[in-house]
Amino acid sequence: MSERGWIVLAVANIPVYIGVGWLFFRTWDDFWEAVRFWLTPDILSAFRGEYWEDSWAEIKLGLWVVCCVCVVLAEAQLIQQVFG
Repeated sequence: MSERGWIVLAVANIPVYIGVGWLFFRTWDDFWEAVRFWLTPDILSAFRGEYWEDSWAEIKLGLWVVCCVCVVLAEAQLIQQVFG
């Protein structure tokens, strides 16, 4: 698949990313909190008493990213199989 095809596929899946994100986070506040925890060093979260919340938020964010990448890769594979 060409670079342009990957870009089109990634952009066309934005509604899918939002839908999968809703399954993981339920609200935009939860999503942005996960991003905040991802950017905050773990030691700082531990000192604040938020270590386990930080870990759980980072796990959810990581799983969301993996799911989104897998969707794009699966669709690219399907396109390759159908259109050769």
